Amino acid sequence: MKNSITWVKAAKDYHNKTSEELVPFATALKNQLAIDPDVPASGIPAPLTIPIYTTNIGDLNTDVVARQTARSATLTSDELSKGSTLLHNTDILVNYIDSVCNQKFPGNIAQITTVFARFGLAPVGHGTNHKHIFRVLSVSGGSATIETPASGAGSVHHFRWSTDQVTWHQVKSTHKSTVTIINLPHDVRVYFQYDFTPPVGKGIYPTVDANAADYHWSSSISEVIPASTSTGNNPSPL
Repeated sequence: MKNSITWVKAAKDYHNKTSEELVPFATALKNQLAIDPDVPASGIPAPLTIPIYTTNIGDLNTDVVARQTARSATLTSDELSKGSTLLHNTDILVNYIDSVCNQKFPGNIAQITTVFARFGLAPVGHGTNHKHIFRVLSVSGGSATIETPASGAGSVHHFRWSTDQVTWHQVKSTHKSTVTIINLPHDVRVYFQYDFTPPVGKGIYPTVDANAADYHWSSSISEVIPASTSTGNNPSPL
């Protein structure tokens, strides 16, 4: 069983686009979400929805057209605000897309890259950089330090563990992508999974399922937890 899984993150180079470029990019991303066979629009993190995102695109486009009509090269404060809102919600959608892809095709960089391309996205560079690895960093007496891929400021990381991959125990969620889980069983192999909830923005209340049905757990990584001896573990080759 691997004790690390490569996480393929989508590059957010659309942040470098002008308002005129961002509108068609966001429109194409939205249209692909409506038909994509691997990334269902129904799973978009609440409270963001396709209609809300469509409104964001339309609001910014209205300001772009007005500025072009007036032949002005200066962005208004209103256009800047609407552009910022559209970028924020695009980040939520892109985080959702790379989360779904990595859970469906764990460690399969080629397949995930193919799905990204349908959305006009490309993966960032990979390798052993910690930002792209879900791994067991180290284990010691009854504990394990787990590192997940960074998911952006404000994200909430969820963790769970199991000794048989049938009965799972969820631990407290954190804003940190690295956590040490203590009081684990000794001298047995323990499996770990994680999920994350992307930030939803200031002043917006997230919607959560009463039965925790909205979790999309990663594939498992594992390590034998010693009773007392401390050991460091480098990620296993994929």
